[in-house]
Amino acid sequence: MEFEPKVRPEVLGARLKAARTMRRLTQEVAANALGIARTTVVAIEAGKRPVSVDELRAMAGLYDASEVDLLDDGAAPAEMQVQFRSSAPQRGADDEALVASTLNRLATSVVQLEALVGMPAPRVDVPFVSLSREEPIEQQAEDAALAVRARLGLGTGPIQDLNALLESELGLRVFERPLPSRISGAMAFSESTGGFVLINLKHPIYRRRVTAAHELAHAVLRSTGLLVHFEDASYEDREERFCDVFGSCLLMPGASVRKKAAELKKLVGRFTVRELLTMTLYFNVSMEALVRRMVALKLLPQGTYERLKTDGLSLKHQAAVRDELGLTPEPPSFTARTMLLAAAAHERELLTEQQIASMLELDILTVRKALDEDYNGGQGEALELVS
Repeated sequence: MEFEPKVRPEVLGARLKAARTMRRLTQEVAANALGIARTTVVAIEAGKRPVSVDELRAMAGLYDASEVDLLDDGAAPAEMQVQFRSSAPQRGADDEALVASTLNRLATSVVQLEALVGMPAPRVDVPFVSLSREEPIEQQAEDAALAVRARLGLGTGPIQDLNALLESELGLRVFERPLPSRISGAMAFSESTGGFVLINLKHPIYRRRVTAAHELAHAVLRSTGLLVHFEDASYEDREERFCDVFGSCLLMPGASVRKKAAELKKLVGRFTVRELLTMTLYFNVSMEALVRRMVALKLLPQGTYERLKTDGLSLKHQAAVRDELGLTPEPPSFTARTMLLAAAAHERELLTEQQIASMLELDILTVRKALDEDYNGGQGEALELVS
């Protein structure tokens, strides 16, 4: 039995393909499970063959997808091809699929919000790098990080709010949500819908910043599709190595790290663990990230991080120094751009608080507090912009 869904065949096909990919099923495996030919699956996903009610229901069940979402004619087709790790164990594979699905949903929601309030989608505005096999990855990553800093007009100083820069200056949409602990974050990019970054809110703020910088590197490389990144994963390919080094160079420029270390040593008379922790707060990075950067710059000997970890140095020591200095690192629940979109939709009575919470996968109290405290609804004296 065939039927005429309101959603365009190519859009429905793309959604079915994305749902199948999320379940790590090949077209052949899916076809066998559905009892149809592989060529039929190929044609449906390409939007070249209509899908019947029974086929759609069977596919939705096999892919653990919602028929309502698949057929929603108002949903923006933000689904992107997922680049899964073939070597991931089953538990890791399940976590990977979960995070990929979460980012796809959030990407779709924010694209819908943009369309709802009439805000154009941001253009990803970062320097493009094509990796060369002739030059060392480390040098290419450092050059790229300096190019991004130049684009932002940052010089070599610390970056205070990287998420805000990613959204307001570079055109990426950023989300921080609780994810499985082993996953640090994910990045999705396509020429049609732009770039989206998802960061694990369970991780400490300093580690999240390193993750954000790593994901930005994928935008620099224009890595298309959706990639999920595991904490402490050892990647062999050049692209992931580039992203790791890029993140360190972006957050901790070599000249600035050397200068700050020399300043603290001169001020105190020696360079101790406390000065090291002070530098982590200055650059807003984790202890591991800073130590490994200083080792790469030959400011500290190899094995320093492992020795400090064995000695029991942990986040509580960093927190103690942070409290002494009166620093509060936690950013707001909403990034500024998402807050603007949500508040505008709510102010115009286009969405309720509950709908916003559902779309952005936040709890209702967080949304209510953000709408009450972080947005003034455009109140106050109206100002006329000079044209």
